[in-house]
Amino acid sequence: MTAHEFTGSRAVITGAAGAIGSALARAIAEAGAEVLLVDQDPAAQVLAAELGGRAVLGDPSESGLPADVLMELDGPPELLVLATDEQVWSPAVELSEADWQRQSEVNVGALYRMVRAAAPSMARRGSGAVLAVSSVTAERAAVGAVPYGATKAAVSQLVRGLAVELGPSGVRVNGIAPGPLADRRSRRRVVERVPLGRLADPADLVGPAMFLLSADARYVTGQVLVVDGGYALS
Repeated sequence: MTAHEFTGSRAVITGAAGAIGSALARAIAEAGAEVLLVDQDPAAQVLAAELGGRAVLGDPSESGLPADVLMELDGPPELLVLATDEQVWSPAVELSEADWQRQSEVNVGALYRMVRAAAPSMARRGSGAVLAVSSVTAERAAVGAVPYGATKAAVSQLVRGLAVELGPSGVRVNGIAPGPLADRRSRRRVVERVPLGRLADPADLVGPAMFLLSADARYVTGQVLVVDGGYALS
């Protein structure tokens, strides 16, 4: 059972094959929404079939992808979740130009283009909720993640700016900023800096995300909610 109800809503989730995107896609589908999953990984098709939804496969850096996605819908989405993510761990001065461009295109460019394509029809309808996945590295510097953090800072600023521009049309824009996830790259010293004593599981992000997408957050826009177990405070 889910605490939020999205029956009758159309939801587009980008980065849907990733750890965070797939967790959000499951929760949104379980809440009753019709889901359209977007990713370049064929795993998105498998998940869409499991959830009774549809999938569009494509490289997020391709400028034509948003149009392909919207063509699959019979109207503007009520929910737009932007979870595409590309992270290359490297000292800033050693990062290749190709890796810098790829992170910028996937983390910022793809997000912007999807909103630019979907927002006009959402605004004409007069309602909608957009959720972008940022990162604590947008505000907290981390060795090896300087370029990544710069792209996520851009995501957080897009959330704030788009909230101001789209708010008068009834479209809300918010974000979540996860801390380090529990994966094979996690290190003990990182865990020791989390006051709650563990790294995040994607499931930890579901509740905050669902709140921001739901009518319970109808007067919340332009906010980036940090979900990191207190990591950014240490």
